[in-house]
Amino acid sequence: MNYPLWSIPGLGGSWAVGLISVIHVFISHFAVGGGIFFAVTEYLALKRSESNDLTLRHNSEMLYAYLRKHSKFFMMVTTVAGAVTGVGIWFSISLVSPDGTASLIQTYSLGWATEYLFFVAEIATVLVYFYTWDKVSKELHLALAQWYAVLSVFTLIIINGILSFMLTPGGWIESKAWYEGFFNPTYWPSLILRLLVMLAIAGMYSLITSARLKASESEDVANFRAYMLKYSSKWFIPVFLIGPIVGFWFFSQVPQAVITNIFTGIQSSGVGNFSILARAIYLSLILSGTVLVFALVGPYLNPRGFSFGSAVAFLVCGLGVTSMSEWSREMLRKPYVIYNYMYSNGIRKADLETINKDSFAAFSKWEDPDNIGVSMFRQQCMICHTTDGYRSMKKLLGERDLEGIKTFLLMMRETDPEKNSYLNIMPPLVGTDKEVEALAEYLITLKPVKLGV
Repeated sequence: MNYPLWSIPGLGGSWAVGLISVIHVFISHFAVGGGIFFAVTEYLALKRSESNDLTLRHNSEMLYAYLRKHSKFFMMVTTVAGAVTGVGIWFSISLVSPDGTASLIQTYSLGWATEYLFFVAEIATVLVYFYTWDKVSKELHLALAQWYAVLSVFTLIIINGILSFMLTPGGWIESKAWYEGFFNPTYWPSLILRLLVMLAIAGMYSLITSARLKASESEDVANFRAYMLKYSSKWFIPVFLIGPIVGFWFFSQVPQAVITNIFTGIQSSGVGNFSILARAIYLSLILSGTVLVFALVGPYLNPRGFSFGSAVAFLVCGLGVTSMSEWSREMLRKPYVIYNYMYSNGIRKADLETINKDSFAAFSKWEDPDNIGVSMFRQQCMICHTTDGYRSMKKLLGERDLEGIKTFLLMMRETDPEKNSYLNIMPPLVGTDKEVEALAEYLITLKPVKLGV
């Protein structure tokens, strides 16, 4: 390990990263999908404003008024909450998984730099877009919306290559050629699937602002509110029609070991090591189905009866789907941070034999010679486990005594799946026999002392 570890008592570092990331993903997906929403909806408003039909022209005026209000909401959410959580991700992953973060930066320095340029241009464009309402021509304002949509999609194109690389690095493992890792086996299905989800999330956020329109003001407002709610619900159609096909394409490209893990969890649901992954996928599918039914019977078929509270509940369901889907994606590459290259604790797969031969102390720059067991735990286990609280070592060790813990740790050092049943979900333990013994002696101190009667 080249870096010290950031420890969060009770919660654990990985959960801190996950909580920040899920919120950021839900907002950043809105930033891209919302950009497309503005480009399409404002184009619709412009065409209706040029119509000879008075009804369409009136609808166009109301569309422009709605977009003006929605753009303020959009700007505040994406530039403030999105930017803050984006910085939060970098802060947290740099502390929780420094080796993995460093590897991604070193491999895709140009990609990150390019993504930042598009992001800055994206922020500048959305600010100009908002502050130029009624100050430039409708055609120019539409061009700004279209330009923002293009910039936001390009940020997706770049970041998707890096995210999908972590699960399926492809030929990069052997060649170390950046383009083989970037345009990896899951790049295209992942890109299309994310884009479809982004359109649906844009519809979700639009339901919020559409439901805020006060139908009691006039019949015109009531009719327009119903129109916007129905229009917003249509943005869910692409993901539910095309999503399953693209999802099948995506899973056909992931490593076979990942598919095996999923089916192992399904077949042994509730008792297997991978059952939690299977349950997360179940929940994601159930929530997705709930959103589909909700969109159909709510804003699409009964827009006048759709309330603001229902829109908020809809958004919560969307956040739940996003959370489960992103968490499942992270679980798919376990026990790696970069699949088949670097384990989640920062140890490279190619270094296992060397470390076991020379000692973990020789490999780690933060080894404490006076507390070898503590160092082993901090450097190899605390990326996922805590001493107490969620995922605590106490629960994992159960009722094992010192000898039982030693036997368990020796099993964890095996790299043969037949001998180590945890190999596909936890990195193999590394270190000499003496270091493993020191870790066992430390772990036994975490177990509560039982007082005699």
